[in-house]
Amino acid sequence: MTWRIDGPQGNEAFKIRWEIVQYTRGRGLDIGCGMGKLYQHWIGVDNAKDKLLFGHDIKPDVLVETAEDLGLFSTACMDFCFSSHLLEHIEYEKVPATLKEWMRVIKPGGHLTLYLPDEEAYPKVGETGANPDHKWNVNYHRVLDAMPDGFDLLDYQQRLGFGKLVTLLQFGSLPADLTKRNIERFAEHVIPRFRDF
Repeated sequence: MTWRIDGPQGNEAFKIRWEIVQYTRGRGLDIGCGMGKLYQHWIGVDNAKDKLLFGHDIKPDVLVETAEDLGLFSTACMDFCFSSHLLEHIEYEKVPATLKEWMRVIKPGGHLTLYLPDEEAYPKVGETGANPDHKWNVNYHRVLDAMPDGFDLLDYQQRLGFGKLVTLLQFGSLPADLTKRNIERFAEHVIPRFRDF
């Protein structure tokens, strides 16, 4: 099964709601929340574009012109940001700046969770049956290439669920007290130990 424009839309994040709890504690944003936030205590952020595309009743807590600009939120004001099936709707050239903006609002030690469609199971951009609003084909390497410095990949899952291959990535920010010297010390003493296995 692949994505179809006439198929059911929305609520993709519900499939992983229990797997992301450890990364989404505290105060956080559901960027591109669509018809509803995954958890009620989250702050839903959306541009309501799906109302035009699919006729969905979109009523986010915070209406933004674009997810690329979270200027309404101050720096380091959230414990986490979560986004499901949104990043592929942003032109790839703008994805690094978008991810940097999302990470800007996350406190040191916080998390960014991305739940994305995998290009192996979705029609590619420009192919018959593709989502007309997708701007790029998502894969693990392209997401990692777009990530700015300051966050580490904590968890990566690629799996087939409900007939769709999806990618779930969890990123954690570096603690505020992690200095360049601490990073160098880690690289000198800890990383080499893992190479021996």
